[in-house]
Amino acid sequence: MIKYIADPTMHSMPAVTVHPNKKWMACQSMDNQILVYSADSFKANRKKAFKGHAVAGFACQVSFSPDGRFISSGDGEGNLVFWDWKSGRLLKRISRAHKEASICHEWLPHESSKLVSGGWDGVIRMWD
Repeated sequence: MIKYIADPTMHSMPAVTVHPNKKWMACQSMDNQILVYSADSFKANRKKAFKGHAVAGFACQVSFSPDGRFISSGDGEGNLVFWDWKSGRLLKRISRAHKEASICHEWLPHESSKLVSGGWDGVIRMWD
């Protein structure tokens, strides 16, 4: 272990991903936000927090577009949610992308306008 990130006020963070530039980590917090930490110092970036989804206790995956311009997450209601990385603005919500929790998704590395998602409904979908 290199660094342990925790304090008594933190919610658990069951899903973590690294930004394509390798400078940031995005962590899915169980308080319905994605928190950002510096990858080298592990300090929280208090200016970046992505809100507008409800994980409802699910370990919903966080993902970045291949160019790092967008961050996305599934949620416990089956939605897929997309934010602008720089501004933090919620850009799009695909409502009911899955009938149950949308727990995983990945952007296609060579076709960055597309992604594949999976949910607890047992369905895998491709989005453009």
